[in-house]
Amino acid sequence: MRSALALTLRILQQFRHDPRTVVMFIVGPFLVLWLFSVLLTGGTYEPRLAGVDLPTEITSVLQEQDATFEALDAATAAERLANREIDAILTLKDGTLLVEVEGTDTSHTSSVIGVVNNAIKEVAANQREELADELKLSLEKLNIPLPQMDDALLVQDVEVTYLHGSDNWSFFDFFGPIFIGVFIFVFVFITSGMSLITERTGGTMERLLATPIKSWQLVLGFCLGFGVVSIIQASIVLWACIALIGFPNAGSLLTVICITASLALVSLTLGLLVSGFARTPLQVIQFMIILVIPQVLFSGIFDLTTAPQWMQILNKCFPITYGAEALQDVMLRGASFVDILPQLAILWAFIAAFFALASLSFKKRKTS
Repeated sequence: MRSALALTLRILQQFRHDPRTVVMFIVGPFLVLWLFSVLLTGGTYEPRLAGVDLPTEITSVLQEQDATFEALDAATAAERLANREIDAILTLKDGTLLVEVEGTDTSHTSSVIGVVNNAIKEVAANQREELADELKLSLEKLNIPLPQMDDALLVQDVEVTYLHGSDNWSFFDFFGPIFIGVFIFVFVFITSGMSLITERTGGTMERLLATPIKSWQLVLGFCLGFGVVSIIQASIVLWACIALIGFPNAGSLLTVICITASLALVSLTLGLLVSGFARTPLQVIQFMIILVIPQVLFSGIFDLTTAPQWMQILNKCFPITYGAEALQDVMLRGASFVDILPQLAILWAFIAAFFALASLSFKKRKTS
């Protein structure tokens, strides 16, 4: 018992002499739980609808629904739907309400269909009431039953079409590309961070730093070595997800590989940067809780449309956001390599920044 108490005391003393670990033990879980609370207490999503040449009887009802509605011309509506600025376009043709949805996010599609169904029921009820009043006035003095009025309704049927995807897409199809990006990002970060900590604890890093090698050359060597492994890993994961699991892919496979490789290099350089400050494997995990887990929450797994404005702005500061967006654009919407160049440029800007900071951290260790 005395030996166990002595070991307990030694562990507690280690924590007392390592305040950074103690702080991250407290801040990390609190940060993640707080972000979860904000994300999960957001309001209900209100679909964004656009009407093209709809009668006022329909537009007036749609404007009263739990949705954002605006009247647009056909060209503007099609452009905004392609840019995901709206969720659906509504037009009326020969008594059929045509609903063209963006289609990739099944939850948004369900919201659109729910709002449209409620609006149609209200329009039909209003019109039946108006027709009944007119017929009652006309047949007030005659003992004649009211005729069938369904054929006179403004909207008699609804037809839903999809810009992307189809009605048999599952909830998982929309999140598949996000999950690919998240798992690659997390596993590459852990692999690179833990490997360098192993190099340091084994004394290999100290011997390397004692040689004439420059800090940027050291980081570049690790990037090239781990980069090859990370790209192979990303390619295998991507192949398995598409060929075995059945994730949809409407774009070029080479473009998707380029995105996943770029995302892996971002995670690799971030892992190298973190390993320059971490002293133990435990600290790498703690850094992951603070630097990686929040990125996972902001990757698109949660809908930030109803989140606070500051959270939507913060979302644009994380590299995984751009990687997940690019993967969704290609795999779900069939975007070309040119279409996702802005996201790739941002990812490579993060790679350059993390590489430079990692070089500085290793330089500091070398001269200290």
